[in-house]
Amino acid sequence: MKKILSLFLVLGLCFGLTGCGGSGSDSSDKAEEKVTYESILNDYTKKIKDATPGIVEEFKTEAEAKKSDINALAELSNSKIEKLAEICNEGVEKMAELKLKNGDDDTTYTDWAKKLQDVYTEQSKQISDAYLSVATDQ
Repeated sequence: MKKILSLFLVLGLCFGLTGCGGSGSDSSDKAEEKVTYESILNDYTKKIKDATPGIVEEFKTEAEAKKSDINALAELSNSKIEKLAEICNEGVEKMAELKLKNGDDDTTYTDWAKKLQDVYTEQSKQISDAYLSVATDQ
């Protein structure tokens, strides 16, 4: 019963983090390149996909010491998923800035933001799968 409850907790947190906003700021004096929703999506998709394998390995390594505590495993999993959420939120924030700069409508922004959130959801599943594997001792 605890395992099932923990699973729902992890999944709920995954979806909850998807909607959270980031608060980081990036000030660079690079030559202005044409920034589009697609370029932001491509950049942050790459960042998320590049980060995922290392985060999964971090989870697996740290999970060994917490194998017997399902709650500690769930917390560890959530903290690793949060790392991907932070990258996603940074990208969504960049898209929001572009929306305001261009005066785009909400639909354009939300369509592109959803694409990035879908990448996040897909990649965070790898961490959830690692959690389930350790939690169910498989």
